[in-house]
Amino acid sequence: MDEVLFHVTQSLEALQVHLHSGAQYGHHLLHNYSEQVHTYAVEIWSGPRCAQIQENIQHAWQWLLKCSQELRRISLDVLNLQQLYGQLMRFLGAEMSRTSMYFGLLGFVLGGVVGVAVGLSWQKKQPHVPQMKAVVCNSYRGSDALIVIEDVPVPVITVLDEVLVQVKAASVDLVDLKICSGYGRVLRKQLSRYNNNVVGEFPVVLGRDCAGIIVDIGQKVNKFEIGDEVWFAVPYWMPGTMAEYVVVKERHIARKPKGIGFEIATSIPYAGTVAWDALVNQAHLDSVKTCDKRILVHMGCSPVGCILIQLARLWGAHVTAVTTLRGTPVIQALGAHDVVVCEKADIQNQLASREGFDVIFNTEGSVAYQPCLKFCKPGGFVVSTETSELASDSYGFLFRSIYAFWIRIRCLIQDPFLWEAEKMGPAVLDQLAQLLEDGSLQPVVDKMFAPQDAELAFQHADSSEAIGKTIIRFSAGGQESHNPRSI
Repeated sequence: MDEVLFHVTQSLEALQVHLHSGAQYGHHLLHNYSEQVHTYAVEIWSGPRCAQIQENIQHAWQWLLKCSQELRRISLDVLNLQQLYGQLMRFLGAEMSRTSMYFGLLGFVLGGVVGVAVGLSWQKKQPHVPQMKAVVCNSYRGSDALIVIEDVPVPVITVLDEVLVQVKAASVDLVDLKICSGYGRVLRKQLSRYNNNVVGEFPVVLGRDCAGIIVDIGQKVNKFEIGDEVWFAVPYWMPGTMAEYVVVKERHIARKPKGIGFEIATSIPYAGTVAWDALVNQAHLDSVKTCDKRILVHMGCSPVGCILIQLARLWGAHVTAVTTLRGTPVIQALGAHDVVVCEKADIQNQLASREGFDVIFNTEGSVAYQPCLKFCKPGGFVVSTETSELASDSYGFLFRSIYAFWIRIRCLIQDPFLWEAEKMGPAVLDQLAQLLEDGSLQPVVDKMFAPQDAELAFQHADSSEAIGKTIIRFSAGGQESHNPRSI
């Protein structure tokens, strides 16, 4: 570690030397160029062309002086129009007749009218931009920045492999509350430069998943058609889904499970992909390795916890879940073998009285990591499903510039969404859809809200009363299942 710090310090010192040398070289060039420009300007001013220009200016000045002298000679009492006309004729010359003057005035008026008409006809009409309703944050000052606005421009397809989705429902996830406090702002700002539908840093559309209907497609879209029902999840640095319309690339979306309504389906994509990533990619479990494992899901009533319980039980594990008193019946219905109610007694003593666990899934965050760790078996471990703090959010000017350059290089090499494709791509969504269709996975929807009640929806999702997902319904539609299998 010391050696790494030493090399980093050397690199920063070398960078400082180069910057200083560059600044001195730039100052020297600027001084030389300013002297050359001054010399060139003096040569031009003293040249023959400038002498002619100076002479023309002098003639014009003398003509103006003569005009002013002639006007002074006109007495102030010359208010009679006929006398004024005579003075004007003498001033302009004998060749100017009354008829010529009338025609001149008429031409001046007609020319002005024609000019105004032409100018109005050439004036560019501002195109009408369709607008939509969206749940956004307009600053990074926390939950107070969360608002609902109705004048967000409807996104348009600008790349040939994009689709336009009419959002029927979107789910509330607590990562959006972190976004309202600035989570991922540096990375989001850099990647927004490559999105033609994002102008400026704010507003930031919230929402990490949705279900809806495709209403328009790009020319190179070949797997989907207009009218297809789809669902998808997006990472924290992409524009959100909590809006009436969303543009997304074809390779990011998957077909919505058949026979399940939009409101029920949208409870799965983000929480489901996070749970799948925790089980498969982080804990390295599958339907074979999970069998007979002892697994603890801390706060199993969370959206991710509800799916972890079902997947672990489906793959043959013995599942213990920590939950609230209100969530106990739901957790039992999802198949947990053992339920620890965190409100009845000291949770530490309750877990200490049980056999150790092979894997503990912590859905509450870093505050519960160390307490969970001591209940693992020898060789056991804790997997956290909560988003961790990003170092880039606290970078200063120098490191932020270096980070921006690095992001640009990565974007040139690879589509940014492929960074998250293994975690929340269509391949994972298709497997979750299959589990939903055959009844192996039960969606857990707690409450539904309208977009104008988004603030209440987020408050409920962040409270201890929430169980599973909180949904925001944008519009009704689509096939509703007679038995949506939601708890």
